[in-house]
Amino acid sequence: MMSRALAIVVAAVFLLTSCVVIETPYRAYDGEERPLAELALVRGDYYYRKDWLNSYVDAVRFQRVDEHVIENSRAWDEVLMSPGEHEVEVYYYWDMGARMGLAPAIANYARSRDTVSRTLTFNAEPGKTYMVKAAPKLSGSPGDITSLDYVDFWIEDGDGQVILSRAEGRFQAEP
Repeated sequence: MMSRALAIVVAAVFLLTSCVVIETPYRAYDGEERPLAELALVRGDYYYRKDWLNSYVDAVRFQRVDEHVIENSRAWDEVLMSPGEHEVEVYYYWDMGARMGLAPAIANYARSRDTVSRTLTFNAEPGKTYMVKAAPKLSGSPGDITSLDYVDFWIEDGDGQVILSRAEGRFQAEP
């Protein structure tokens, strides 16, 4: 009796751990669902920041694609869009990790910096993948986001070709 119960538990654990969650991209186009070959996929990049005590995973997030405002923007790493010229509003999301309890002033600063955003305009081609990248320039240590000078946003295609330059996507921090 015990071995049968154990077998059921083991089978259930195996089944649950073998399930794969597939995250679907945000659909920023109107009409019926279309094949991937007819759409462009845009991804937001991730960045690792480390100071003497903590490490963080910052990210580029999407706020809007043309007239499609993205609700719960932190939940979407990828966006599907129709081919053509698009305005894509992105922002730099600061991961505060454990710093929330250790440095409330920095956490408040990061919350106010959700506005570190730019609207990037580019021509998306069908069947292509694009990556929105960012590079914050801090005048202080890597953990001190209050020393932000600017953030460069740029877009590369799947081959690493720059589609939109850093200069075109620069966000200049206010003093």
